[in-house]
Amino acid sequence: YGAVAELRDALAPGTLFVVTHASYEGIPLPPERAGGAVDVYKDIRSPLIMRSREDIARFFEGYDMVEPGLVPMPTWRPDPASEDEDPYSYSGFAGVGRRA
Repeated sequence: YGAVAELRDALAPGTLFVVTHASYEGIPLPPERAGGAVDVYKDIRSPLIMRSREDIARFFEGYDMVEPGLVPMPTWRPDPASEDEDPYSYSGFAGVGRRA
């Protein structure tokens, strides 16, 4: 959170701050089973870290959320011509904040 806050706080007023983040919320498996995939990445330079929607929302402190807010990735302004039926695509959140 510290590294993201440093970047976020250095941005100029009016700047858009975009975040997509993986989460166990929305995965059609219990977290214990999904955890096996995460464990593959634990010993690399950029490990995969899963956070809850609430924890991801903390990245936007001090920013006004752009509609539709922090939502599952396929539902953030989706293309009406394509509907993503893959349940695993809902295993993360997307949001855009604007610095006041």
